[in-house]
Amino acid sequence: MKPFVYFTLGYRYDAIAEFMRNSDGVYAFEFGFPTSKPVYDGIRIRKTHDPELNRYSEAENSRIFKIADDIGSKKYALMYYEVLSANPGILDYLNRNGFAGAILPDLMIDHRDAFFDAVERLRQYSLDYVPFVTPITPVKVMEEQIAAGGDWIYQGMMPATGVQLPYSIDAIYNHIRPYAGGKRIVYGFGIRDAGTMKMLASYEAFGIAVGTAVVEMMENLDTASYRRLIETIMEA
Repeated sequence: MKPFVYFTLGYRYDAIAEFMRNSDGVYAFEFGFPTSKPVYDGIRIRKTHDPELNRYSEAENSRIFKIADDIGSKKYALMYYEVLSANPGILDYLNRNGFAGAILPDLMIDHRDAFFDAVERLRQYSLDYVPFVTPITPVKVMEEQIAAGGDWIYQGMMPATGVQLPYSIDAIYNHIRPYAGGKRIVYGFGIRDAGTMKMLASYEAFGIAVGTAVVEMMENLDTASYRRLIETIMEA
């Protein structure tokens, strides 16, 4: 399967750069833009948005983006609607830096009235909208997102990062399968072990997204464990 790796821009740039240099085989990076309300992220990732720890810099971003380009990985933005609405030039910024698209996890949950306008704005800058669904996303909401999206769907294994609820892989897959329309499914949230990855592969998973585990590894600059994680995903 394909590895998708999340980093919050501004949080430990040197560590991000070192991990990315050990990212051969990563299909895409999801670069999170810091926000004051990362409500659908778990404790570990919320910490990376903390202004006391986050040192967001477009100059540093350029260095990070170049590493992604050099290893041939795609770039997607993961940003909350607050970031999009407060920064009129951000879509031009993404376009100029070669991003393929954007994930807006709270758009259809908390800002549904802005959905079609936001998707159209992304299109104007040649950016795909990546549908973000969870096991409790209503069918109509899921259908609208998938219809408006690009060629893959982000399927969260839980309603939010770190929210442990008893959803089986079978239940999750059967929730989305009738509406996926042949689009590729990337699973995320709390996936770390090879057994779960292999099981997801049997449910037509295109890729696995990892974030919290990577943040934990960054705290100790544990690039060896990171590399093993990437290889485990690729071998699943």
